[in-house]
Amino acid sequence: MDAFDELLELQAADTEIAQLEHRTTNLPEGATLAGARQQLARVEAEIVRLRTESQNCSATIEANEVAVGDLRHQLGRLTAQLKTVIAPREAEALQHEMAVIEAKISSIEDESLAALERSEELDTAVTRLEAEAATARANVDEADDAHATALETVRITLAAVRDRRAQAATRLDPDWVARYERRRADHAGVAVARLVRATCGGCHIDLSTSEVEAVRRMEPTQRECPNCARWLVV
Repeated sequence: MDAFDELLELQAADTEIAQLEHRTTNLPEGATLAGARQQLARVEAEIVRLRTESQNCSATIEANEVAVGDLRHQLGRLTAQLKTVIAPREAEALQHEMAVIEAKISSIEDESLAALERSEELDTAVTRLEAEAATARANVDEADDAHATALETVRITLAAVRDRRAQAATRLDPDWVARYERRRADHAGVAVARLVRATCGGCHIDLSTSEVEAVRRMEPTQRECPNCARWLVV
């Protein structure tokens, strides 16, 4: 076995390591977990929004009660004053002012009734959403467990491959390993590949017949792909 054959074993381990490292951040279970968390966040945000609106309704009702109390106090004062008025024009002015106040009271009470009805609608919606939130939390817990299990499986496999890689590296000449690492850094993580019929396993480009023959005539440790300059094992 020449140096390139031995490096090919190292390359296979490095490729598998890269794939496993990529998988740790791209597990389907991770996407499921992210989706479950997003759904829970949406439901919880909607609950907060509805509760805030409900609090605003309650604040409106309380403020309106105070306003109506003030207006009724004014109305009582004007009513008492009307009983002491003799001049028709003054009485007419007081009655007009009283009518305006009564209209304001009616308008405010209508607003309070609408706020009360809306508050009841919001309470019903919040109750429904709280049930949805409980289900969403359960889904997050389930997805979290599944993701943790899948991630641990990948990490165990990754540790085994790294160990195999380390063992393969110890069997190689340190100079070749250093050259391999430099070339790997310059070639997107793939320094050495196998020539399969006429196709380079590194760049996946077909070599011409003359190029294949030229590669085969090279010394085993001098063989390179004419397209991507990766080392080739034939």
